[in-house]
Amino acid sequence: MELPKYSGTIHPKEWLKQVQAHCYLKEIENEQTVLKICKLMIDSTIIIPDEINSFNELIETLKSHSTFNIFKNSCNKKLQEMEYTSQQDIAKFLANFRSLCNNVEINDPKEIIFLLTASCSNYFIKNEFNKRVDGINSIDKIFEIFSDVVFEESKTIKYGSLIALKHVATGKYLSSCNTYYQTGSGCQVVSASEKLPKANDLWNVSCISHYNENESYQYNTVCYNDTIYLTHKTTNSVLYFSNHKSPTTGHAEVNCRSGNQNLKCNPTNNNGPYVNTKDVITLSYNGYTLRSHDFTFTINNKTFQEVVGYQGRISGNDEWQIEIIK
Repeated sequence: MELPKYSGTIHPKEWLKQVQAHCYLKEIENEQTVLKICKLMIDSTIIIPDEINSFNELIETLKSHSTFNIFKNSCNKKLQEMEYTSQQDIAKFLANFRSLCNNVEINDPKEIIFLLTASCSNYFIKNEFNKRVDGINSIDKIFEIFSDVVFEESKTIKYGSLIALKHVATGKYLSSCNTYYQTGSGCQVVSASEKLPKANDLWNVSCISHYNENESYQYNTVCYNDTIYLTHKTTNSVLYFSNHKSPTTGHAEVNCRSGNQNLKCNPTNNNGPYVNTKDVITLSYNGYTLRSHDFTFTINNKTFQEVVGYQGRISGNDEWQIEIIK
């Protein structure tokens, strides 16, 4: 560990701590001795009075020098230019942000909230953060809330997200393929197929319009009780509950076809308001709930696990875990 020099590119308090740490490692603990060492490590272009007898006096003297204002202005510019994107490490971003706030000596919670809000272009994060910090005066809590909102935003299902739906009871994924029912509608088969998601198990989440009660910043985020439709990625067809009977149990057939059919996304626990990856949900349409079970049917010697629209009391067979793929 080298003895740090002071040249006006670090906050005086932080520099003093580094010098003290170096001295303590060398077992130099006398304040006046450490103070003499500090004076020797100040750049010769920074002129300070000889009669400085305490650490506090040294810090205040360095802060009154023009180099400190230059340093603060430089840090303030960096602070104003900070931008948070979802690709960044939030811990590193906030550590740098806090360090710059400390250098500029910003300790007003409202100013910190303003700067954090300005640093982020994501409307969901900006608005959700501002809602949650209303009335909060603890700076530590403000940074914690910002981190929480960023983490939660990364888990939310967005419109346009590519997802998979795992049937909780059997562990198989909602799937479709270019195979057609030999009974009922004759449309594209929907089944529960693999225990690891493959290309035929991927769906895009879409909607026709947003509920009026949603705030504008929530429009791209799937909320509970939203009406959505699911488009099968491989075939570009849409999940439908039909009026035909399913091949094995005689419940409502579920198929894929062109067009769109709005499904209601329902929580199974006290989740909310946003649908997050790994949430367990149910999907319903007009009194029918998307269900799978151990019943199967066969087409061209291939066996499919049946997926149906069930009308009745909701049970574990109606639960699906939603997973973000992309």
